[in-house]
Amino acid sequence: MTLTEVVVSAVILGISTQVSLQGWSRTTQATAASNRTDQQVRLLEQWLLVSRRALSSAPVVDTDCRWDLEAVRDVLEALPKDAHLDTSWHFEPSVDGLWVAVGLMDPDAAIPFNRIQMLTPAGLGHCPWEATDEL
Repeated sequence: MTLTEVVVSAVILGISTQVSLQGWSRTTQATAASNRTDQQVRLLEQWLLVSRRALSSAPVVDTDCRWDLEAVRDVLEALPKDAHLDTSWHFEPSVDGLWVAVGLMDPDAAIPFNRIQMLTPAGLGHCPWEATDEL
């Protein structure tokens, strides 16, 4: 091999190594971002699940199977707080529903993560006679 061939081979090897390392670096960054996104979505889903379970197991309805507003507030305010989550709720009187919203407070997130669900007393199992009326 001549000196020119050796130099050209070394340059080609150096360039291909650099490109390969950049590719691996991008792949590693993408994997880390994906894992972080999965954790953030899991955090949102867990809070919604905890809120549903807390509301379904607590006495939060009156005798007419409507929300007891104070009891609902007490249950939701007693849930564990997370510094990364922004939680809110409001009642929808027209359908006796409760909108529960949770969002991720992460300024570095590429996509803002927000979830909103409507909960009703019957949907959480507080109105057992509702199911027997249709039988």
